[in-house]
Amino acid sequence: MLIKISVILYLSSFILLTFLSSNNNNTGYALGQISDNLLEQNKSNELKIQDLFSQTSKSVVQITIIDPLSNAQQGLGSGILYDQDGHIITNYHVVAFNEGNNNYLVTFSNGNSYQAKLVGHDPYSDLAVLKLSDPIDIVLSPIPLGNSSSLRVGDTVAAIGNPFGLSGSLTVGVVSGLGRLLPSTDGSNSPFSPFAMNFNIPDIIQTDAAINPGNSGGPLLNLKGEVIGINSAIYSNTGVNAGIGFAVPSNTVKKVVQSIISSGKYLHPYLGVVGIDITPQLAKIFGLNESKGFLITDITPGSPAAKSGKLQKGTITSNQRGEIIDSDGDIIVAIDDKEVRKIDDILTYLEREKEVGDTVTLKILKNNQLEDVEIVLGPRVSEESSVLQQYEKKPVPKQEDDFLAQCYQFLPKSLCDLLR
Repeated sequence: MLIKISVILYLSSFILLTFLSSNNNNTGYALGQISDNLLEQNKSNELKIQDLFSQTSKSVVQITIIDPLSNAQQGLGSGILYDQDGHIITNYHVVAFNEGNNNYLVTFSNGNSYQAKLVGHDPYSDLAVLKLSDPIDIVLSPIPLGNSSSLRVGDTVAAIGNPFGLSGSLTVGVVSGLGRLLPSTDGSNSPFSPFAMNFNIPDIIQTDAAINPGNSGGPLLNLKGEVIGINSAIYSNTGVNAGIGFAVPSNTVKKVVQSIISSGKYLHPYLGVVGIDITPQLAKIFGLNESKGFLITDITPGSPAAKSGKLQKGTITSNQRGEIIDSDGDIIVAIDDKEVRKIDDILTYLEREKEVGDTVTLKILKNNQLEDVEIVLGPRVSEESSVLQQYEKKPVPKQEDDFLAQCYQFLPKSLCDLLR
């Protein structure tokens, strides 16, 4: 009986394989047809550029920053309507003048203008949220946020904003890069703080859609009419478009904006390591087959990495020509079993997948041996907060002179001491 069943199964398999083989062209055609149909169905959901603009532009606003003391205009940017409660998403650097103590005028495409107040901001993602404060006499139609993780290089995108104050301007291009690391402003361009902020914004979208001053805070849209990024910066030596623009991805926007609305801020998961990507020179020194990984050269005091007590910062020795001739220290080669080729991989993973309080496992190459180190992520602390905390720990001397007492409240102690 078993022999008969085996023979039947064998013959059935043979017949099936013969059928598939003889109809190979037809099968491939059918699979290709299904794929083409799915592609066409996806394209059918896409809007024409003209329809995309008419559908979304009414919810793209111009933001005017006004100094409350002089009543003078101090800045101009773009923003998008986030919800029917009147929340507006824009860039941190758009609203940052005067430490955020400004009057904000939000103007819609139909010319209606409304006062707004600053709800909160996050310099680490260059995002901020305003809320309309005047009685609203128009229908609010928020633009939905899309899924930036589904983007591919070559996808068509459109940017709407107010470049050079030219309201309601549309530019079209493609996604020209993904997962970029965008350097933060350098202190001199960060009016919210006199202290330099040394960090990078990960997982940034790169586009060749023309973005110019005034576009900041406006939407980068896919052809479905969804916001897949907030335009943030351009790469240019002249200050105007040079074919490379950057946008904060919508998946980051979703997390950060909702937190800002509920608490006024967003806590970014943070390790607290500083270092350098492994170069071919370093790979040779450490005896690595490939130049990948992240060499730890410093650990921020009080950071989660420092509290673990299990990481060793290294050193790099260079010759007079600037060539690295020796090095030591721990190398991060993976985080939660995900390969680390450079610091971008770590920052992007933390922003996409982790929250403050989560535990990550770093795979460390220490003295030619692999070792797992668990670290509980903490919130990123700005350099401004660190400096202020250190200053607050120093006792302020008693002053008999009222003028000097006021001086110590607003100016550095060393400068006030000169007035004694």
